[in-house]
Amino acid sequence: MKNEILIYGLPPNENKFYMEQLLSTQCKNQHDIDSTIELLKREKYHSFRIAYFNWEKPDFTKTINI
Repeated sequence: MKNEILIYGLPPNENKFYMEQLLSTQCKNQHDIDSTIELLKREKYHSFRIAYFNWEKPDFTKTINI
């Protein structure tokens, strides 16, 4: 499977980072990311975060140093 690009952000008038929302999963390249963020800014969303999901299962033993 291909990597998936996820865009998260905060809705208007929200400043608590735990209220972050998944806003888009449809981007395929940097141009898509930039144009999507511009559209979201017009709707007053802010504090964007881009994540790349590659469909691999996490290896938690590396996280806890086992």
